[in-house]
Amino acid sequence: MSSPPSSPPPPPPPLTFELALTPDGRRDALRLVADSIAQQRQVAALAIIFHPFCLAVLVAACAFVWRHSGPDLVGSLITVCGLIMAYLAAVRLYTAPFLRLAESFDCASFLAADDLVLVARFGPDLIGTLVLRLPSEDDEKNSRSFIRAWTTLLRFRGKGIGADLLRYAVTATRTSCGDTTSLAFDPDHANASIPISGFFRRPFTVRDEKAARALEHALRDCDANNGGFTPVENHVAARKKRVAL
Repeated sequence: MSSPPSSPPPPPPPLTFELALTPDGRRDALRLVADSIAQQRQVAALAIIFHPFCLAVLVAACAFVWRHSGPDLVGSLITVCGLIMAYLAAVRLYTAPFLRLAESFDCASFLAADDLVLVARFGPDLIGTLVLRLPSEDDEKNSRSFIRAWTTLLRFRGKGIGADLLRYAVTATRTSCGDTTSLAFDPDHANASIPISGFFRRPFTVRDEKAARALEHALRDCDANNGGFTPVENHVAARKKRVAL
């Protein structure tokens, strides 16, 4: 007797991009930003642990202990393991300020009333956000918008969600302010504070350079009408509607 045909798998949830207009929606989006600040600790820790200078010091210390510990191999091994654990604990302690930055991230003070909060959703789940600050309507000389925050959930990074958010931000800027308005990352963006020595900041410099290139690519796509987003009236309406947290 033949088995009944299996039903096809359900389609994946839709990927949508929208504005967060409610206080709860904006808070949820900014929690994702706070999480991204905390996640920088892991990047910093790996940069320190595997830095050539730090590794050289650790290897030299372990070699010194091993050489001068006498014939007790077990004791030498325990001491070397203790050195490695102390090394990792010191790195953990040194990178702890990233957690304090995330905990002290204040959604209310970070957002201006007219800031646009753009979000990406996979079905009902929030997976990415971008905070866009448009130029003031009263300031005719300022024709630049700034990206104040830009992040996606960790498991969705490298899948193009962030690039789509950038193109969405370009469309929102040009819909609200005109095609001549430029767009750049705010120097004081949410992830700009790096509380470790410049000696270990190379991964963050590379990150910022990649973000700048991604924004340039998004601008070129929109210039060539390949942005994938059509102007939405809500962009203009949201700018005029002040949403307080």
